[in-house]
Amino acid sequence: MKTSLRIAAAGACLSALSPSFPVMAANAASVQLYGLIDTGMEFINHAPGGGTHAGFGSGNWYGSRWGLRGAEDLGSGLKTVYALESGFDIATGNSLQGKRLFGRQAYVGLSDRSWGELTLGRHNTLMIDWMSKFNPYNNSSFGGKNLDPAFSDRMDNSIKYTTKLGAVTLGAYYSFGWNNEQSWDDANRGRMLGLGLQYKADGLTAAVLYHSKRADAPKAGANSSDNREDRVLTGVSYQAADFTFYGGYRWLDQHLTTRSYISHLFWAGLTYRPAGNTRLSAAVYHQRGTTCDNMNLVSCPSVQQAGRDQRPSLITLGAEYDLSKRTSLYGLASYAINNHGSSVSVRGGKFGANIEPGRNQLGGAVGIVHRF
Repeated sequence: MKTSLRIAAAGACLSALSPSFPVMAANAASVQLYGLIDTGMEFINHAPGGGTHAGFGSGNWYGSRWGLRGAEDLGSGLKTVYALESGFDIATGNSLQGKRLFGRQAYVGLSDRSWGELTLGRHNTLMIDWMSKFNPYNNSSFGGKNLDPAFSDRMDNSIKYTTKLGAVTLGAYYSFGWNNEQSWDDANRGRMLGLGLQYKADGLTAAVLYHSKRADAPKAGANSSDNREDRVLTGVSYQAADFTFYGGYRWLDQHLTTRSYISHLFWAGLTYRPAGNTRLSAAVYHQRGTTCDNMNLVSCPSVQQAGRDQRPSLITLGAEYDLSKRTSLYGLASYAINNHGSSVSVRGGKFGANIEPGRNQLGGAVGIVHRF
């Protein structure tokens, strides 16, 4: 499903081309070009102002991307690893992730068979790599990240380490400025850190993660010491025959300049494969307590009814049909139930902002995804 280019250089050839250049033993290196394109038509009712949105959607189930990744064998179990991955909007061709060229990932580092992997650059956090996988929709635009955008957290200026100990993987990361915001006057600005454990064996995957971050660009009257978020998450999935079951919990303690919030998010889901080329899925998410989606502000926007005991729920259904190993058709449907004055949308982005508190919303999409 991916295109690989194998590149090997011989020391004797290099010496012949440049006799004065020091020659070292050549090691095999690999470069892999890969990507995914997801697009379709989407529908959402009860949009901001009471309107209805129907139109073209990009990255409804999977974020469209292309990238390069590879490794060079340095010998004795050590190798260089790297990745450059770009997210894009297929409707316009624009780069995503703040219009970064390689906004999804951009890192280089070393990987050792015994000691693990250490990389530097822009990374996925373990919120993406681990915790978003404990539901059938990963980071779908119609999935659980609409209840907590941190499931899509990435970080600039960061160092990341993972190592495997049998069936257990240890992961840790630290960012000096997760949105490239750093300050001489505020040493905590944009700092992010995480530490987690994952177990994977015999169809069972389970993980626990601590994920903490400070505000990256606080407004006047706020600072990153007061504006911070601490999360503890646990998730599990189990594959048995044609079924995969998912479940998880997230605790969030959010401190803002004027007040603090605590919320609890629960979710469960399953995927069923009735045939080799067909997958059916369902998930339910429920949150209790207020969260603010912009901790750079002194307080939450009024539309979020800050301070109330909100209880939004999100129900998502999906179906995928493989036309080939690389191309699939899909359908998604999602319903947001905004109890206790909550304002969760079935879809993030422009059409998911400022939903009227307490109003339910229905949305969905049909589309095609191609992998290369």
